[in-house]
Amino acid sequence: MAFEIKKQAAFLSLILSASLGLVVQAAVAADIKAVTVDGRQVLLKEDQTWEFVEVEAGDPSVSAVLTVTRLWDMEKACKLQFRLQNNLSYRISTLVPRLTVVNQEGVVYDSKSIAFASIKPTNDKYTDVQFERIGCHEISHIRVHDAARCRMGDIDQWNEEEGECLSHIYVEPSELINISK
Repeated sequence: MAFEIKKQAAFLSLILSASLGLVVQAAVAADIKAVTVDGRQVLLKEDQTWEFVEVEAGDPSVSAVLTVTRLWDMEKACKLQFRLQNNLSYRISTLVPRLTVVNQEGVVYDSKSIAFASIKPTNDKYTDVQFERIGCHEISHIRVHDAARCRMGDIDQWNEEEGECLSHIYVEPSELINISK
């Protein structure tokens, strides 16, 4: 009886080891996207190599153009003013992109959302956001991402595909601060 239990335990451990090996192999086999300290995207390949990912900027003439228009660098706070210009052929009812701040050490410091509402084609709106306890001079870069909460044209929370709202945003390069999508 004891021999049968040991035999079954050995068989189960063999099955678990094989299963774990497949999971680890599957995890290693997949490419991984990462972001460098300065905000550039990198593809870490399964063959132990890497390459920079060229982000398609899009066409600002047919996008919602997000621009940093002003920056207030306080000792322990960074306040930014953003402008969203609607160059789309339809009204933006709501658009809420998320901003992630990375400090000079490459650590994600904070994330906040900014909201824009009711922007007719060819019009623009402004909004401010303030990051506390970090000066603008301490920020390595800001990444614009996760604009999943939007209603514009035929897109809303019921039919939006992942990344669709974000794909309509063109982030204008800024001389004020390093910002990218």
